[in-house]
Amino acid sequence: MKEILANLKLGQETFSRNIGLSKQVYFGLTYEDITRYTGIPQPTMLSYDKYGVSPYISVAKQIAELYCVDIDTLCNKDIGFYKVEQFEMLKRFVSRVGGDYTIVKDKINSWLEEQLSISELSIYEELNNQLKAEIARLNKEERAVKINRDEGVAENFTRNFNNLHKNLGVSYRKISTALDISIGNLTRLKKGGEPMLETVIKLSAFYGVSIEQMLSDNPEFDYEYLQQEVGKFNNRFGEIPSEDIYFYNHKKANLLTKEQARKIVDELLN
Repeated sequence: MKEILANLKLGQETFSRNIGLSKQVYFGLTYEDITRYTGIPQPTMLSYDKYGVSPYISVAKQIAELYCVDIDTLCNKDIGFYKVEQFEMLKRFVSRVGGDYTIVKDKINSWLEEQLSISELSIYEELNNQLKAEIARLNKEERAVKINRDEGVAENFTRNFNNLHKNLGVSYRKISTALDISIGNLTRLKKGGEPMLETVIKLSAFYGVSIEQMLSDNPEFDYEYLQQEVGKFNNRFGEIPSEDIYFYNHKKANLLTKEQARKIVDELLN
């Protein structure tokens, strides 16, 4: 049981690490920038990304939307490894604040002309570098699109949590023992109290659903399937899956001509 709880704690730790890296490395934002986007005060954001404090789930969702990604990715993945996911995050961010892809494409084409060997992975890496540069330019102009906190996220959680509890028939006592969550806290959640992210991580793992499903207004739970999965605690945290390593090694080994590379760049920045 201690091993399971330690593994679930990794989800919160991964979230804190990823939002810290996203702020500083991927998006080059200051805490003042984040306050301008979200209204979250600097000391509060500092407590989330530096000291591992668990935010309320609606705030965690707000932070995920700031970085153009879902909460499951922030909790389950080492984003530093996932270059494709980085690209998608950065591209959405640039689009949201009205960035200029022409600048990015021109710089990428200049880079391509200088390369003797081009791998598919290197294209993503250079795209990410140029998108970061474009975001830095946009940050200097203090462009921002307000990312509001959605109170409906907490309401969705309450409804989904109660539906899972009702349809899967697992007692609060069993959940409390398995997850080290007090029955009093579970009762509070049943009545509409907003959970912290760390609690949602635990409950989603216990029920065998994604965090985003727990927050969705239409989660489409397959109760028959979940009846077989509940309480199994499939390992979603920690090491990078071997299939993901294979996927990125393949992209690294896949060498392209300059014409092929330009076509991929055009498709990705379309």
